[in-house]
Amino acid sequence: MRTNRDLVGSAVVLICIGITAIASAQVAEENHLPARSIPIEFLQLVPEPGVIVLSADQLQQADAWARDFDAWQKWADRWLNRRQPGLLSFSVERSERPDPPPWLADICALLADDDRLAHACALLDDWRQDPLMPKSLHAAAAATTQKEAPTKSVWWKHLHVDGLWSTTQTNTSVFALFGMHATIDVYGRAQIFAAPGILLMSVPSIYGSRELRPATDWGMTYRLFDVRRSTIHFNLVRAWVLGGQSSLLDSNMTLAGFSLSFRPHQP
Repeated sequence: MRTNRDLVGSAVVLICIGITAIASAQVAEENHLPARSIPIEFLQLVPEPGVIVLSADQLQQADAWARDFDAWQKWADRWLNRRQPGLLSFSVERSERPDPPPWLADICALLADDDRLAHACALLDDWRQDPLMPKSLHAAAAATTQKEAPTKSVWWKHLHVDGLWSTTQTNTSVFALFGMHATIDVYGRAQIFAAPGILLMSVPSIYGSRELRPATDWGMTYRLFDVRRSTIHFNLVRAWVLGGQSSLLDSNMTLAGFSLSFRPHQP
């Protein structure tokens, strides 16, 4: 009896297990979703930057224009507002300002830091300016500076050292060996004595010899030319010999000669 009961119990358990497995399979089949492929699209998130390629011919054009404009600037600094003399006193034809390549401005806006175009792009800013404006601004600034600068006068530049003087009369032998006088400017190169000057003169005496006599003079001076830091002048004066009457000559005479003054150093 026990054996039959065990068999019946085992059969019932197996049947239950089978029913449970079949039900689970049906539920899994009903809940199963069919698999399908998901397409993946590659998006270009960052656009490719534009690439500017300069040809060797363009680089040569930029270099050639930079050289031509450099040469024109040197010419303009000297001759832009002046007539350039030529052979046989004929004037030389005016130099034309070279125009840059038409593409250079656009390229410089994008590649100004490129070492190959740095010089040409820097010159392009100068080319856009009026060539007369820098000179005008410089001249105006210099005039303003000169006007506002304090006027400094060096008193000793009007002090003259005299030498090689003689009387204007041909029948006398009177010489001024050494002297000194001070002048003031009148107009242009002309100057007059600020005060009577002094002279050391050699005059003939009544004894047939020569003697040295002091004299004083006053007259006018004319500036001739400069020699380094000195200036040579021509003088025409009226002189009065001082001292006793040991000479046969009139103590009042006209003298002509040269003098030397010194110019201050220009920084």
